[in-house]
Parts: sequence; C-alpha cells; structure tokens
Amino acid sequence: MRDVFLAVDAGNTKTWAGLTTAEGDLIGLARGGVGDIYAPAGPGAAKSVVLGLIDDVLASADIRPSDVRHAAFRLAGVDWPADEQFWSAALGPLFSDLSIKNDGFALIRCGRLDGQGISVVLGTGAALAGRGPEKELALSWWLQHPMGGAGLVNEALRAVYLAQLGLAEPTKLAAVLPPLFGASTPEEMLEITTARGNAFTFAAQAALAPSVLALVDDDPVVAGLVNTQAERITDYIGSLVRTCGLVRPVTVVVGGGLVREPDAPLYAALRRTCDPDADLRHTQAPALVGALLDAIAEGGATPTEIARDRLTQKLR
Repeated sequence: MRDVFLAVDAGNTKTWAGLTTAEGDLIGLARGGVGDIYAPAGPGAAKSVVLGLIDDVLASADIRPSDVRHAAFRLAGVDWPADEQFWSAALGPLFSDLSIKNDGFALIRCGRLDGQGISVVLGTGAALAGRGPEKELALSWWLQHPMGGAGLVNEALRAVYLAQLGLAEPTKLAAVLPPLFGASTPEEMLEITTARGNAFTFAAQAALAPSVLALVDDDPVVAGLVNTQAERITDYIGSLVRTCGLVRPVTVVVGGGLVREPDAPLYAALRRTCDPDADLRHTQAPALVGALLDAIAEGGATPTEIARDRLTQKLR
C-alpha cells in the first residue's frame, strides 16, 4: 500500500478533510461545518465536526487511522498553547504522527513547495502566517484588525452609521445594506444586527461581502475600505518578514474566497500597496491543497509541482 497523508483545513464557514498520496492522487474528501473552537457553537461542536470528517474521509477510502503516514491539521482558532493542547488531546489518540497549527499556515506551500514564505488567506476572516529560517508565526485573530469578508462588512456597517451621525461622508452602502437584513433604514439594520439573540455571525457578515465589493468602482467610501484593508495586510506582511527572518524577495501567496479571482478588488489593492520587492502570488487553490502538501512534507516525502497541480485541479 502506498503512503497516505491526511489533512484538515478548518474555518469559520466550512471545514475540509482530504486524503492524498505523495504523488497528489486525491483518494478521499469530506466537507463539514465550522471547525473553529472559538466559534459561537463552542469547542465541543468544532471537535465533533473535525472528528466526524476524519471518520468520513477515512471510511470513504477504507483506511484506518493507523494507515495514515502523517496528518496535518490547519485549524482556525489555534491561537494559544491551550488551543493546541485541546486538539492534541482529541487527535493524538488517533494518529501517531501529526501536526497541529493555525489555519494561516495552510497556503504557504501553494507559493513555495519548501514551505518558506508568507500566506494570506482572505475568507470569512483573515489568516496570515509566515515561516522563515528563524521562526514561524501565525498572527492571532485577536491581534489583527477585523479583516477578510467579515471585517470588510463590519467596517461597511460602521461607515453607514457614521454617515448617519454626520461623522463621515455619505455612502451608497446606506441604501444597499439595510434591505439585505429585511430593514428599510440604517437604524432598523442596527437593531436587527445587535439585538439580543441576533444571528449575525462572522459567517453571516462575510456572506454580504460581495454586495459591498460590488460598489467599489462607484463609491469612494467602499474603495477606501478596500484600500485600508490592503494597507493593513501589507503592514502585517512586513512584520512577518522581519519576525521570521525572511530574505527578500519574499514569496507572499494570497488566496481565499474574498480574492477568488486574480482581478478581485482586494487583491488588486494589495498589489498596489505591497512592497515592490515582494514576490506576490495569487492562488485559486483551496487552502486544503497547502495543508495536504504540508502533510506530505512533514511525513518525510517531497511535495512536487505535479502533486500540487493535481490536488489543485481536483479540489477547485
């Protein structure tokens, strides 16, 4: 039997589990719900999602945990040692060889196969991580400005409310956003999104990002929000370059649902603001591809461009 490698990419909207060979032959795939232990449903629910997907993907390929050469878990919410310990207790009994890291690391090998560089994953939120000769570091969710789809929508709502108070310039968002909540005015929208028992989660916020971005060419306020997020990401990239001891030009791979296409407004803004010496690369590969490449590398095999291309084609 060929060596088999498992990876799980867990986020605030969905979680994926996959099985691959070192050559990039995808032999199992499963999808589930939120796998972040900080999500509203709590750590127990996230654990249930991840363990359930492991069972599903192994069963689909008729493979036991002991058959897995290495398992790589890239999980949103692995911010502190206690978070890693939580997952180690849940996953350690299943796999003898595994790694548990923040989901920010997942995309790095989609940029460079040796796992050096910086990844910027822009989906429901933003996950940034760097790995260099001196250190690897994922920027905690709690440290960052609100970014990604949820952060963009959060700032868009704030722009509407500030405009209503006369503290910021008018924006077309004031007419576009309220109907999406079943509201007729910004005041009604504010109550719907903040009242006790509201269901306005990070995922619900992020789902509205396309409606905000649709105004980027027609509303200076929206264009400003996009540029501000790009500038913040650029600052965080610079910090990771210094902290991780990376040597320029640094490969920065950017992907995720908010920048699915290379002409996405936020990616275009990032190209304008990023250090000209950065080797900025857009990828349409799902983060699970990078996590599977991590599993291959950490399991003692050498990830190849062929394997990366095969997995990308299958998972896209």
